Amino acid sequence: MKNLHLVAFYHYLRAVKVFLSRIVVCLTLLAGAVPLCAQWTPAPTPKREYRAVWLTTLKNLDWPSAPATTPLGEERQRQELCNILDTLQAVGINTVLLQTRLRGDVIYPSLHEPFSAFLTGKSGRRMTTYDPLQFAIAECHKRGMQCHAWMVALQVKDNKYVDPSSEAVVNHLCTMVREVVKGYDVDGIHLDYIRYPEKTKGMEQWRRDNVTRCLRAVYHTVKAEKPWVCVSTAPLGKYRDTRRTSSQGWNAYNTVFQEAQEWLREGICDALFPMMYYDAHHFYPFVEDWAAHSYGRHFAAGLGIYQLAPEQLDWDIHTLLRQMNFVRAFEGVSGSLPCYGDGACGYALFRAGFIMDNTKGIRDELRRLNAYPALVPALEDHHYSRPDSPSAVNVTLVGDSIRISWADASHADVAYNLYRAVGSPLDIDDSRCLYLTYQSGPPVTVPRPTRTQDVTFALTAIDRYGNESRPVVWTIPTVREPKRTNP
Repeated sequence: MKNLHLVAFYHYLRAVKVFLSRIVVCLTLLAGAVPLCAQWTPAPTPKREYRAVWLTTLKNLDWPSAPATTPLGEERQRQELCNILDTLQAVGINTVLLQTRLRGDVIYPSLHEPFSAFLTGKSGRRMTTYDPLQFAIAECHKRGMQCHAWMVALQVKDNKYVDPSSEAVVNHLCTMVREVVKGYDVDGIHLDYIRYPEKTKGMEQWRRDNVTRCLRAVYHTVKAEKPWVCVSTAPLGKYRDTRRTSSQGWNAYNTVFQEAQEWLREGICDALFPMMYYDAHHFYPFVEDWAAHSYGRHFAAGLGIYQLAPEQLDWDIHTLLRQMNFVRAFEGVSGSLPCYGDGACGYALFRAGFIMDNTKGIRDELRRLNAYPALVPALEDHHYSRPDSPSAVNVTLVGDSIRISWADASHADVAYNLYRAVGSPLDIDDSRCLYLTYQSGPPVTVPRPTRTQDVTFALTAIDRYGNESRPVVWTIPTVREPKRTNP
């Protein structure tokens, strides 16, 4: 009987915790009209979360701003992309979803589809001085960011669709995906428009099965070439009606025949970035629904920062801040109640141009929201052993700089993370200690933050699946100045 009372008391305390957490989040949602929100301070960031952004090449929306018809124009494109990536790095973005296949045309020299006119001025005309996809991947990796090839799957020129029930259509898509994965060091394949047009009627489950079969073929094509490459999709933002909320007739399952939650259950998709470009009861209940049915895979909400623009819905900046805070705080569902805890899988922002324009201060707010770096979540179905820790670590003090070198295990295809704590113990599970991410190799040189406190560093290796080694830790002690005596 005593044990029963203890169990009941435990569940009572848990229910109180969940209830209070819901009150805190509700107060956060209601705080949008309060001027003090301008002083909003973000909570500590998770160590791992997607901070993704869609970088659109279609119609020159994000990059490049104009086609290049001369070598000088191509150089301007390269410099423009570097400026964009510098800005994204500065606001904490760790994943760039680069539009690589547009509408049956591409941004790299392909054997199967023409070069996009949005890059070269004429469909089929190729670059003369650089490969845009190869250049973008290299520049992302220099900045510690992943680069995923965003590929439009079933929509082609003039907004027409090809039929996923056709074996030839599926085979061609797999050919395009294989060409990118084999030829380029991409971190992911991100599929868009893997669906039917929204006005299609009849044979609903047959259509869903066709779309699922198409995705399954792409997934296995990618994993056969490079199993560490993440496969993700961008379904509509509402899966279907939930028990408490209607999708108002616009959802992935019924409208465009995307059985996206079943993709996660089957394991033919590593991550979902649903296009949740709505607010209020069109947003928050569906975050809960996606999170409750992620089946151990990754769900990152696609947020419509373009809605800040006056020509769109003219959202207040706090609408986006509330959504970001909610997504970061949301942990999942316990029974019938949402739980709030130590973070979720992050977000993806549509699209990069609004960050570059700092629309309604979104770039400034991202800099505050992402006060510390974050690693990308590890692939869930590849629980391989950790990579070896870095070896032969050597630390040299050069004035106010610290030079760190080590034996590079590049044959193991790893990158390196650097952690730092000033005047306090170092915990590599604390996001505030994460200092540099995905460094390609030695050496790295960092500033010495202080001479009056101990500074502790840790170095880890991280493989392509996201598995991290045990740290190598060292401390640079306080500089002890010699005592001076009066003559």
